[in-house]
Amino acid sequence: MSLGKDLASIRKSQNLSLEDIQNAIKIPLNTLKSIENDSIFSDATKNKTYVRSFVRSYAKVLKIDDEEIVQALDEVEEGNYYGGLISDSAEEVTETEFKLEPKDTLPSESQEEENPVFQEAKPEPKKPKRTPPPLEEDSINWADMGRKFTTVSKNSRVWLFVLILVIVGSLGTTGYLFWDDIGSYFQNESVANEPASNDQNAIPPAPIDSSALVENNDLQTGETTNNTNEQETPSGPIELGDTLTVSLYAAYGQLEPIRVTSDLNWRTNPFWMEQGESYYFDFNDTLLVRGQYSRMLLMFNGHVIENPRQNYFNSAFNSIMITRDILDQDRYLAAPPSEFPLSVGPPDSTVYRIRF
Repeated sequence: MSLGKDLASIRKSQNLSLEDIQNAIKIPLNTLKSIENDSIFSDATKNKTYVRSFVRSYAKVLKIDDEEIVQALDEVEEGNYYGGLISDSAEEVTETEFKLEPKDTLPSESQEEENPVFQEAKPEPKKPKRTPPPLEEDSINWADMGRKFTTVSKNSRVWLFVLILVIVGSLGTTGYLFWDDIGSYFQNESVANEPASNDQNAIPPAPIDSSALVENNDLQTGETTNNTNEQETPSGPIELGDTLTVSLYAAYGQLEPIRVTSDLNWRTNPFWMEQGESYYFDFNDTLLVRGQYSRMLLMFNGHVIENPRQNYFNSAFNSIMITRDILDQDRYLAAPPSEFPLSVGPPDSTVYRIRF
């Protein structure tokens, strides 16, 4: 006997199709077919709890008593199912028909005793109902539950993808806006930590020793020194070398910051300068300076470069552009003046803040 075939027979007797069952309990059609051909009971990959729930949901549509279908499932698992669903259904139909007969057509007790035919026609007492096993979980619409979990999972992946895009976009925007400052920070750190002798790219400037640093006081004499290195001042015109050096002087206030780009590496570096400080910057042909123009002076060979903002501002770079052609003039190549040409006074100190 086969539980699946019995269920199929009961379904067909009620003029129901598998599609009707599917629409009622939302279980996939192939699962319903596997129930009717009994393959679901022998499939080791199927969870027994799910199988029992599917079969009970199926039987509920056929209006089969839940206790009977549970007993039938137990018998299938034990291997001794004998077709109880069909016999129980037949008994219920017979009993119903017997109860519907009119009272005046029923034989009397005396007739039953006299005529053995009536005794044989007496219905057998109904078998006591089987003791039901412990209650299991109610029928669950697994297909609908699966769709809900699938929807939640898809929504979670979408939100995770959106969050990643937002984070990447924020990092990209921050890097774009502060790229110059970030690059200069790491460059300045590496330059400050490396010994001067290991910098192979450093090119000594023509007029000044790159490692020289002039302090405010002379340690030997205690007297105030000038803001120049202990090199002799050239007495005549100079010639431009391969590397040019311009001095940036914070003459009229703090520079916070000033940004300088040299064609030796084309990196824009920010510098925070206190008033009175002067920094040297090397370049070959082009030097770009951007910042508080009214607070600074640009100098070459001891000469102040006149009105650099008005004369040499380049709108394409949004910076003052000092080139070799500008410095290749007699007034800048002449010997430096013996005294500082402006009343603001010379720098307190002049150093190489960065070496390329």
